[in-house]
Parts: sequence; structure tokens; C-alpha cells
Amino acid sequence: MINRREFIEGVAGGIAMTRWGAAASYALDAGAAAGEPQPQKSWIDNGLIDAGGSHEPLIFVTRRGGQSVDARRMIEYQQSEEVIRQLHDQGVEVFHTHLYKGFGMATEKSEMEDTVRTAQIVHRLGMKIDTYIQWSSMMYETFFAEEPRASGWVQRDASGQPIMLWYAYQQSFRYIPCFSNQEYLDYLKKVVQFAVEEVKTDFIHFDNFGQDAEPYSCHCDNCRNGFRAYLRTRYSPEQRKDRFGFENVDYVNPPLWNTQNPPDQLDIIEDPGIQEWIDFRCQTLANALNQMVDLIRASRRDVVVEVNCGGITGDNTPWTRGTDRARILKLTRSFWDESDQHPEYLPDGRLITAIRTYKAARVYRNVALLNTSDNESAIAECLAFNQTIGFAGVIPLTSEMVKYISFYRRNRDLYVGSSDVASAAVFRSYPSITYHFSKAALSAILAEQALIQARIPFTLILDEDLSRLSPVSCKVLILPDSECMSDEQLVAVGKYVEAGGGLIVTGRAGLYDSWRRSRVIPGLAELVGWHAARTTQSTQQLAPDSLIRNEVGRGRVAYIPELVFEGPLPAFDVYFTIGTNFLKRPKNWEELVDAVDWAARSDLAMRVTGPDFLGANLVEQPERRRRLIHLVNYNASKTPLIENIEIRCRVPQGYSARNVSLYWPASENPVRLQFQMQGTEAAFSIPKMSSYCIAVVNW
Repeated sequence: MINRREFIEGVAGGIAMTRWGAAASYALDAGAAAGEPQPQKSWIDNGLIDAGGSHEPLIFVTRRGGQSVDARRMIEYQQSEEVIRQLHDQGVEVFHTHLYKGFGMATEKSEMEDTVRTAQIVHRLGMKIDTYIQWSSMMYETFFAEEPRASGWVQRDASGQPIMLWYAYQQSFRYIPCFSNQEYLDYLKKVVQFAVEEVKTDFIHFDNFGQDAEPYSCHCDNCRNGFRAYLRTRYSPEQRKDRFGFENVDYVNPPLWNTQNPPDQLDIIEDPGIQEWIDFRCQTLANALNQMVDLIRASRRDVVVEVNCGGITGDNTPWTRGTDRARILKLTRSFWDESDQHPEYLPDGRLITAIRTYKAARVYRNVALLNTSDNESAIAECLAFNQTIGFAGVIPLTSEMVKYISFYRRNRDLYVGSSDVASAAVFRSYPSITYHFSKAALSAILAEQALIQARIPFTLILDEDLSRLSPVSCKVLILPDSECMSDEQLVAVGKYVEAGGGLIVTGRAGLYDSWRRSRVIPGLAELVGWHAARTTQSTQQLAPDSLIRNEVGRGRVAYIPELVFEGPLPAFDVYFTIGTNFLKRPKNWEELVDAVDWAARSDLAMRVTGPDFLGANLVEQPERRRRLIHLVNYNASKTPLIENIEIRCRVPQGYSARNVSLYWPASENPVRLQFQMQGTEAAFSIPKMSSYCIAVVNW
């Protein structure tokens, strides 16, 4: 079975507040949630089952080359009522198809009007329409003929040459538009307006949402002048002098590169100019998307906006793509991850999962879309951690996907309105990970891997939400080599601990401020219980080299000198990427897991006993008075049956579990499980499971 991207590239060649104390999700105090501002309640809150169809118009298939002689017939078939009805009958609720590829609206007019007719069929069948709009491509050969001014709308490198969106080295006709250019954004708004008003779309998919890595960043006048204006607006004269050593930024340029200074070899980014340029690129993309979202919401607030920006797959995306999830996902309700790393358990102990991507989505009330259709573990993982089907595939759907769609629709009430329960939060610090990816990002990956394989329910927390973290429902905060922390964040962490939160500090956390300037006294020294002052030694040399545990206020703090990678570290490669070869528990994972349990005072929301390849996720539906444990077998191909899984699930203080039920795809009806209350925990056993099941604890 081919995946979505492979198919579309080759389509022409063939066929209520409770005692838990948290209002939103897990750990934030009542008030603004992580993804604010968010659109009002939308149809996607009831789940997403999306499938297609091709999103490639005939003009692109023809210009790209290599198509079949019957390409027109195939593309027409992919938008036909026959295909749409077949998907509808299989349980698909949203139909994905093409709208605009980047050749220009006049050039693509006839095929855009085809999509209008397709949308009418989709709506007549009671489905939603998902329309594809190309974000980062301008097919200049036709676009320039339609709009002569557009030659000034493309991104240009430091030499003035157009920057291309490359695919297989044979698509040099695809220029990347400049997102600092308001004239281009105004043109793109016309496409969006057509989608909303003429197609009457329900869902907009912006493809290729990102930019090229250095040295192929835009140096046009709009970007160069915009960068300087950004610095003037962001900082006062005094702050600019503190940042750069001088106040006047009229001659500051985007960074330049040459053979002796290749950007792909950078490990630690200390240059304030490069740091600010990364931030400017991220903010530029977010601002451009915000303009499109504002336009859409002004017309119809129920239209879902989705971007293909990728998930958490081991890339330093602010540096390499100019994308920062914290700015993007608060504007969207869905995003694509095309990494195609199917989940599996490997003999060397590596567990490959997409859990991080799904957790990022849940933090921002998004639905993550991945290619899961040809892998049952992937479908099960998506249901367990994404709480919906997401992207079901392309026609024809796999038998596994049809089975899971049927199960999901029969038991939709188990998913809709659920919120993640987290005993721990892993801090993903933007400056730490962006400026020292090989250390801070790897430490975050290792910490998360230990929690995943220990089945400790956790969430991800980003910079802007640290001050709202509450120990009422999230017991432990983990700072995995979070080197760069602001004074405000250090204060917030201190308050969290004083209020009773548990804190795990690893390695170099807190040694720098948010600009990566080394602190005279490490920022977390007092909490850790280490009061040595810096003298002639560097801050790095002063980090403790042994385990420390400390009581602070009502909280507990544990320090671990390093999360140690098991085995030799893979070699540093260009644009260092944390691939699947890194996805194993750290050598000292037991130290971390034990520290989490100690810092939480053994008050974890869930404990699951099973093999290393068993995954677990805990969610709750407070208004229904139940918690749900989703279990996934990541080794189903080699171990199709897991037996005698022991589970302990905490229920609210003062309540007892009323019953425990088990659901799984192969059965039409749930079965009741025997359980015992042990304090505030319901203890029970699942006799056996295959790929996926849900244990529901009602109180």
C-alpha cells in the first residue's frame, strides 16, 4: 500500500471542572489554555475522518512530467461521485481534493471550478470538503505571465537568485514566494477567499508550510528591511545595545555564509544576529498564516485551517524551516506530519512512535494527520494518542483502516471531549532546543522515551505556558538540559515547586538566559540545593556531577547530571537530526523514572505493567465521570497477543470506581472486568489484547 504523498505524486501513472482542579487538559490553571487564541467550537471537535482523492491538478501532473497517457481520466475519476460515495460508505466524513497549486488563478481557473462541482457532490452526501492550497510554490512560467509584478514577489538568496522549492531535482519551475511581501499575501488571500466563498470549503490544507534552510533564506529588500524593523519594534534602544553592543540596526543584514562558514555545521548558535534572524523567519511565517486565518474567520468561523508543517520528528525546524509550533498551532486545528516513520519495536530496544507529535497536537487542540493507513499499529497509536482517525488514506482504503473507522464510529463517545491526563510535563524550551539542538533536543527525546516506555502519562509544555503550570494535576516538571531560561521562567518554576510540584533538573538546565548568555550563578542552583558561587571557573564546569534530591517548600527537586545515551552516539551530520537511531531509552532511564516517582510522592495517575513494546495513554471525560486507558501493541507483527496486563488507575479522592469495561476493535460489545479499589486506585487485569484496546474506569 502506497502512502498519501507517494499516491498523489504518482496519481497520473495509475489508479466540567472537577476535583482534579484542571479546567483544560492537564496542568494549566483555569484561564488561557496553551493554544489560545482558539476558534470557537467547531465540527472537528467531534473528530476527523479524512480521505481522498488526489490533490494534484492535471496542469501540475503534466508540467512535472512522467505521467500516464490517461492522466486526465485518472484525475477526473479521483474527483468523481463514484469515489466520493465509496469513501462515504466506508465511513469517511471529509473528502480531500485539490484546489490551487501555484500556477496562478487564471491559469488554474477550470480545475478550480471542477473543485466547486466536487464540493457540491460532497456536501450533498452530508460530508465535509477538504481543499488543498499550495503555500510555498509559485510556478513562475505561468504566474509571471498572469501577474508581471510577481517577479518581485519571490524569495531571493544573498546573490539575488530565485529560491526554488526542490523536488527530485527536476522541478526548478517552482519558486518560493516571499512571505514578507504583502502584495503576494494579498494575492494568496484571493485564493483563500475563492475556497471559502465559491467552493464553500470546510477545511483548508496549506501544503509545504515552511521555508528552505540556510543558506537559502530570503535576502530580498522586504526581508532585509523587515528584519531591521523587527529588531526596532521588538527592542528599545537600550535593549538593542544590550543585545548587539550598539543601538542602530539600520545596517544589520541577514546572516551570510560561505565555504569556510557553512550553516549546516553549526552546533551551538550564539551569534545574536543569527538567533534573531531565526526568530524573524518564524514570526514572518506565523504572521502570514495569521492574515489568512483572520480572513477566513471574518467570513466563516467553522472552517478548519490545517498546515503541512511536520511533527516532532527530530528536526530543528525553527533553524531549518523557519517554523515554530508555538506560534503556528495556536492558529490551526490540524497539521500534517509526512515523516512516514511507522511505529515499531526493534530488537535493540528502540521503540519508534509518533507519540510526541500527537502530544504536541493535543496541547494546542489540533488533530495531527499522519500516513497510518497501511500499518495497524500506526492506526491504533493514532486512536490512542490522537483520539480520532485523522487521515484514513486514499481510495481504496485498507481493510485495517475500514475496521478501525467502524470501531471508532461505533464508540465515538469514548473519544469526543476527552482531555489528556498527565502526571509529568516535559519542558521543550524554544531557545534551548533551537540554539543547541544536539544537546537540549536530544535530552528531551531521551526523557520522553523513558516516560513512554515506562508508561508514565506525560505532556509537553512550551515556553509561554510554564508560568501557568499547576501541581494540582501535573505532579512533576522535567527540565531536560533546558539550558536557556528567562528570569521569569525561573521564578515560575520556583513558585511551582513551592506550591508542591516535583521538579527534575538534568544536566545544563538553567545555566543560560534566554539569549544564551551564561549566568554568573546557575539559575536553578538554589532549587537544586547547590549554592557554590562562580569564580574563575565557567558555568559549565560548575554543574553538579552527582545525583541530588532536595525538599523545597511543599515540593521536591531531583537533579540528574546527564541522561546518558545507550551506546555510541551517532555522528554529527549536516543540520544535525535526531533520527530513529536515537529513539531508545537512556542508559540511566531507571534513575529518571525513579526520580519522577519520588518527586510525585508516588502519586502517579496510572501504572501499567507489561512488555517494553506496550504503549499506554490516559485520558479522561470528567463530565462522564470516567478515565480511559488506551493500550497499543507496538510489536503486534511478532507478538500478536499480550497477556495479563496489570493496571492501576487513580480515581478522584472520595470516589470509588463503579465498573471497569474493556473495548477492542474485534468485538461489537464491551466486556466487564473484575477490579479492586486499593486506596484511590482501581486495580484490575486485562487477560489478553492484540493490537489495541481501551479500558474504561467509571466512577
